[in-house]
Amino acid sequence: MIKKKKKHPRNKKKSSKKTANFKNQLFYAALVFIVVFLGFGIYQYLHQSSQRSQSSQLVKKQDQATRDLMRKMKQMLEVENKSVKAEIKAIEKNKTTEAIPAKQVSATPLDKTLPTPKIKIEKETKSLSEIQDYESNKKKDVPEKPPVITHHDEPYKGAPKLAIIIDDVAFAHEVKNIKKIPFKVSPSFFPPTKGHPNTIKLSQQFSFSMVHLPLEAMHFAHPEPHTLLASDSRETIYQRIQTIKKEFPRTTYYNNHTGSKFTSNEAAMEKLLGVMHGFGLHFVDSRTIASTKAQVVSKKLHLRLLSRDIFLDNNSDPKAIIAQLKKAVLLAKKRGYAIAIGHPHKNTLQVLEHAKGYLQGVQLVYINEI
Repeated sequence: MIKKKKKHPRNKKKSSKKTANFKNQLFYAALVFIVVFLGFGIYQYLHQSSQRSQSSQLVKKQDQATRDLMRKMKQMLEVENKSVKAEIKAIEKNKTTEAIPAKQVSATPLDKTLPTPKIKIEKETKSLSEIQDYESNKKKDVPEKPPVITHHDEPYKGAPKLAIIIDDVAFAHEVKNIKKIPFKVSPSFFPPTKGHPNTIKLSQQFSFSMVHLPLEAMHFAHPEPHTLLASDSRETIYQRIQTIKKEFPRTTYYNNHTGSKFTSNEAAMEKLLGVMHGFGLHFVDSRTIASTKAQVVSKKLHLRLLSRDIFLDNNSDPKAIIAQLKKAVLLAKKRGYAIAIGHPHKNTLQVLEHAKGYLQGVQLVYINEI
């Protein structure tokens, strides 16, 4: 029988030590893992907290920038509103002080057979522009001579013609009302500015239109941007006309917006008409001052000139407008043609919309048909 060898006590001690060492290693390893895991977690938490803090600061900065922008816009709007109110107040003041007395519009009595259209008289809020310029100079200027033929070598032949120009056209609602007029009128559009940026597109709605060219006035509180001055050089005038020609490539007839100071200056008119002739353009004198040099310069340069005969809406009362319209008709029948200028005020356009009864015996034409 084989006897089993008994394990030596020393071997038991060695085995127990190895077990203890292994447990210690596991413990330390677990401890290291826990420490690393906790450290990584703390790092992640701090990193995310930092990102949240940065994001919060960015949002605060954006909010502050938005508030600053809104505050600036509010200030700009307040300034603009004050400016607009001041302009309206000045326009109203000018209108009430420069209206033509009633005696001047009663010279031609209204036809008893033709009733005056029922039009509500409304307070105009728009400047009278050429009329305002004309009236402010009329008392100080030399007496205005009767209209004369300046562009025909022979006496006028054919059916009497009347051309009606509507100045100061700038907005869509004005275009809409002009289109209601059941006969030919020649709308004259401002060159585009920030105040009326859509005049080019609006002019394209008509088969015939004109450019309303701002020229320097003797006395006018609110000139249009880029108004040509009597002191401007030929190069300045050339560049301005070249720009407008590019904006309105199909338009060849221009008439002046205000312009009493410019048109009464022979040197300035010689530069302007010379430049326009070079571009194939025709100038129509709105005659905002009796001492205009348009006729003198046209003869000197051998150019054809058309000039305004009658202002329709010196007075915005419908009866007064009809009286002026009748003067234009009588002049056309007497001389063979006449040119009248009105503005896109509500009363003016409504009178013209219902004016067929006052236009018997004349042919309504565009300005280029005279």
